[in-house]
Amino acid sequence: MSWKARALSFLWMLWLVWAGMPPLLGAQSPSVSTSEPQDPYAELSSSLEKAIQAEKKDLEQLTKGLEELKQGQSTWARELQTARLQMSAVGNLVSLSSPSLEDLDKALGPLKQTVEDAVARVKALQEKQTDLDAQLKALAEQRAANQSRMESVKIRGDELPSSRTLSTQLKEADELFKQKEKRLKDSLAIYQKLMDDWSALRDESTALLDQLNKRIAERKREELFRRTRNPLLGLSGTQFRQDLDTAAALITQALQPRFWVDAGQGLWKAGGVLLVTSLLVFGVVEWLCFRFRNLCRAVLARKDGRDRPWFLLTMHLLNRSLPLLGATVFVHGYTSARDLYDTSVFLRSLCQILLLWLLSSWGIHFLEAVKENFRPDRFAFVVRRIRLLVSLGRWLFLAYVVVQESLGRSSALLLLYRFALESAFLAWNAVFWRQLRGRLADGAPSWMAARPWVLHVGMGWGYGLALVGILLELVGYALLATLWYVGWGRSLIVGLWVFLFYKCLHEWEATMRTAAVFAPQAEKDTNGSFWWLTVKVLWVVWFFAGTVGILLAWGAKQALIVGFFHLLNTPVPLGNLNFRFLGLIHAGAILALTHVGSRCLKHFVKNRVFRHSGLEVGLQESIVSVAGYVLWFVGILAALNALGFSGTSLTVAFGALGVGLGFGLQNIFNNFISGLILLFERPIQVGDSIEIDGVWGEVRKINVRSTIIQTLDNASMIVPNSEFISSRVVNWSFKDLRIRRNINVGVAYGSDVELVRQTLLEVAQSHPLVYKQPEPSVLFVDFGDSALIFRLRVWTTVPVCLQVETDIRFEINRLFQERGIEIAFPQLDVHLKTASVTGGDGTPSFRGHPVEDATSRGDVHRVKDAGSLNER
Repeated sequence: MSWKARALSFLWMLWLVWAGMPPLLGAQSPSVSTSEPQDPYAELSSSLEKAIQAEKKDLEQLTKGLEELKQGQSTWARELQTARLQMSAVGNLVSLSSPSLEDLDKALGPLKQTVEDAVARVKALQEKQTDLDAQLKALAEQRAANQSRMESVKIRGDELPSSRTLSTQLKEADELFKQKEKRLKDSLAIYQKLMDDWSALRDESTALLDQLNKRIAERKREELFRRTRNPLLGLSGTQFRQDLDTAAALITQALQPRFWVDAGQGLWKAGGVLLVTSLLVFGVVEWLCFRFRNLCRAVLARKDGRDRPWFLLTMHLLNRSLPLLGATVFVHGYTSARDLYDTSVFLRSLCQILLLWLLSSWGIHFLEAVKENFRPDRFAFVVRRIRLLVSLGRWLFLAYVVVQESLGRSSALLLLYRFALESAFLAWNAVFWRQLRGRLADGAPSWMAARPWVLHVGMGWGYGLALVGILLELVGYALLATLWYVGWGRSLIVGLWVFLFYKCLHEWEATMRTAAVFAPQAEKDTNGSFWWLTVKVLWVVWFFAGTVGILLAWGAKQALIVGFFHLLNTPVPLGNLNFRFLGLIHAGAILALTHVGSRCLKHFVKNRVFRHSGLEVGLQESIVSVAGYVLWFVGILAALNALGFSGTSLTVAFGALGVGLGFGLQNIFNNFISGLILLFERPIQVGDSIEIDGVWGEVRKINVRSTIIQTLDNASMIVPNSEFISSRVVNWSFKDLRIRRNINVGVAYGSDVELVRQTLLEVAQSHPLVYKQPEPSVLFVDFGDSALIFRLRVWTTVPVCLQVETDIRFEINRLFQERGIEIAFPQLDVHLKTASVTGGDGTPSFRGHPVEDATSRGDVHRVKDAGSLNER
């Protein structure tokens, strides 16, 4: 609804409100003078008159627009007729049995422009039709409101003097509304007819465009493998003169400013305001490329090339080509987004020239870097010759692109020029390989002498590339010969980048392994898993990117690449399951992400969430382990789903797993459940000092099946989790790290026992790791065979108990020596009872042997060295 209609409706609403309250507005108040009657329609009549004048102006504009629309019908009809004639010509060309590929390519551009124009016209007509429908709807509401006002005036018409004037104005407004409605409906009918015509043209041209694209694809396949008559035999002087005249005319036309003005207008017509925006985006892209180039230069200046030479070489290539790379990507992106590659010769030529210059620049810069950084004496001759070939070749191919886009693919001048390039390349191969063999005969490098097949492979490839192209050209496969050379040229550049990224990934992997050796233990697992996943993902990306690059190098279209990945996603039935190669890759990626995510989640929860929580270390480890198990459960389900397992399949699989648990997997399941019990009940926790089967150790990790215990000898003992549930385990740090240790000391008989007691207490109380409460105590344990036994009892913590015992023993030994307290050792009393027998000379003897030891008297002799006594 227009603003005038809204204003008029508002005024009438005010009037209706007043008209609906006669007691309030029409009654005579005793305090108000009623000598002069008031006319409530006067102000409303004035406003209505202004609205009528505005409606008249609108009617005049609608009438003028309708006349212009009727006059423009003839112009649009001519445009439609021209477009249909063009479509008819294209349709006749498509229907031919063997149309020329060049003619089909020429027809593609105008047909695309026709489709774009038809789509734009239909869109504009739809918008205009929508606007007219909205105006008609608003006009209908205005007429309905106006009819209601007329009825109201008729009811109250005789009571006020200005009712006739108001009624006349309302009738005039109603007539204006009728005329506007008629104009709008006439315009809508014309727009509807135009929209039907342009919609039909759009549909027909779109269908014809699809047919033309299919026909071009078919003709390219036919031309690619269809043998024709040798084009060189059909050349004549007339064709050369025609091509030269055409080239001269094109050069003369290009030197005129009008040519470039028309080209600019064509681009503006194709792009419009989007072209200006695209140029601004291009400026931003180039600015970012130069900024990134300066950053790369700063990085290269600080790096040492001895550790990662291939990475620096790759960065050097990118650094040298960043502005050109940005311009090439932008022009190709803009041309593809606007679908102007087939319609604009200028943009198509610009795309080809930029791509040719970029690829050749990469080759030249790589050869220069190899010559400078990798044994210049070994590669100088080869690099110099190949660099000269690439430098000269890109200028020659640039001229080839210009001639092809100017004169066409079937031009005699282009055919002769292409054959001259092929012959020159064959001659270069002959000279290059002969000179190289001569240099190698004088003294080949050691690696070349050990691998003579390298030279033969290189010669075979070079001669084969040149000879196959010439033979294809001579036997009539001109298009296949062009694809042969272009495909190998692109493949070399793709192979160059595949090789560089292969070397960079190897260098990065070696660097990560070296860094992992010196990384802190707390970060080694998490960072190692993250970098491992990153490297593996990059290897997968490297493989698929190389494959796609080779396909694109040989002219593969988007449909072929999509078909390749569709082939990978083709289901392979295996029983009731459908496996896909991409599904296998997805499942592997999910499991790898789960592995890394589990490590990262554990590291985050342990070192970030629980850093200052004050929770026990064992409880923290339990929560972290359970979180990891949950993530693994979700990841395994996602991986199974990616492999093709449905809900029913998973139910069957878990049922089979249950049967397996009942037979061969009992122990594994028992250990798994025991591990969960350990995590939740926590009879042992990570960091606890336990004793199992007489072996002391510290709990390092509680896994799904087993627990890892680090013994005091730094040996890792792996104990099944069920052992901790079904067997007896001593946990020295369960709920309390305090432990009481007993140190037994034996002193000689006759020692001052009170001095011994005081000395032992002094040693215990002076040690910093001994608790003061409970305080140390000394027990007089027993009277031993050789010593008085005392027991010193001290309280300390489990982690340092052995060290405390050792320190106390050292200090006891030192103080006992200073204070003259003798530490007893085992003693043995031996009583020998022998018969006194004298020999003939009167000396004591036993069994005829003389006895010269004092023990023969039967006295008690105390032997202090019990270890040297041999008893019989």
